[in-house]
Amino acid sequence: MSTERVLERLMRAVEKDPRILITIKTILDYHNSVFRCQKCGSSDLERISALQYRCRECGSTYLYIPFSPSELSPQPPFSHILELVGSGVIEAVHGGSKKVSYVVSRPELLRRVLESKGLILGETIAPGGSELGVEEGSEELRSLLSDFRSIVSLITRSIRSDSSAHFLLIGPRLSLKELIMEELRRIPSSYLYVPGSEPSLDEVLYGVRPNPLIIQGLERLRSSVDLSTLANFLSSGRLFVRSRGEVLEHRATLLASATSERSIPRDLTGYFISFYLPPIEDESIRRRIIAKIVMERSGKDERFSDYVAEKSSIFTEFGFREFLELAKLCDDLECIDSVVSLLMKYSKPVSKKGKRAKG
Repeated sequence: MSTERVLERLMRAVEKDPRILITIKTILDYHNSVFRCQKCGSSDLERISALQYRCRECGSTYLYIPFSPSELSPQPPFSHILELVGSGVIEAVHGGSKKVSYVVSRPELLRRVLESKGLILGETIAPGGSELGVEEGSEELRSLLSDFRSIVSLITRSIRSDSSAHFLLIGPRLSLKELIMEELRRIPSSYLYVPGSEPSLDEVLYGVRPNPLIIQGLERLRSSVDLSTLANFLSSGRLFVRSRGEVLEHRATLLASATSERSIPRDLTGYFISFYLPPIEDESIRRRIIAKIVMERSGKDERFSDYVAEKSSIFTEFGFREFLELAKLCDDLECIDSVVSLLMKYSKPVSKKGKRAKG
């Protein structure tokens, strides 16, 4: 089957059941973890039999370790495995055991599906210093990218595990906090809960069963019912669903953000692994990150994206998402100038001293 036909089939499968993206990501992660030469570490391998590969770097042979769906976490539905086998991107082998195991035969196609949906975590926003357009020798940039990848990796590891941890990101908007939140929101099984919105938190957990559950602005969670729901969920994975009169058990990773922990009850903060993330002070780094996000999320060209990023010096209180939304509004630079002009005029109310009425 040709590459384009395989991709078309995979995309149809995604449209029919978006959860297959989780299966694809899980299988590709497994493949990436084992597909390398045991002698030199290279992943430039040539297939010579069903399970044997030859390293193009050092010439040594490598035995591919097949996977069994029951060994993966989360365990994929068998219907997903059948679809991927039918598409030709994984193959069934016996691998020396009675149970059927599988090997990834066309990992590049799995990767293309994930890339088309923006679901290769830790690589889309910040792939590397040179690609962000900042000098490769920037110590701050290297440290920033390393921290970004490390925190995202830690959280995604929790999402995939059976014993979930919970994370609280504290910091201003133009910081790693917002980048990490945006990255994790792209996981198909995630759900963003905004405090004070409907449906209530217990209804979300009951109806959606998200993993991760993402709460933006935890300090704004005021409802006593939501606070009670959250406390029980964090402490035991159990919660009472009021409208149904049922106790729900659901284990999942919770990722929450806040600008400060002052308004968050101490009883809650103790359940989190907390990261205090400072603002990204270097304006050139901020601009390159904004430009990269605009290019990848809106599909605009480099010149347009750089032009939007330049506005970060004007709108210092904007977060990364606002610049992306600004880019989505327009198709040319004149439109950007027009919107910026309006925002500069009306984005903040002008305070005027009121005059006392006579009488």
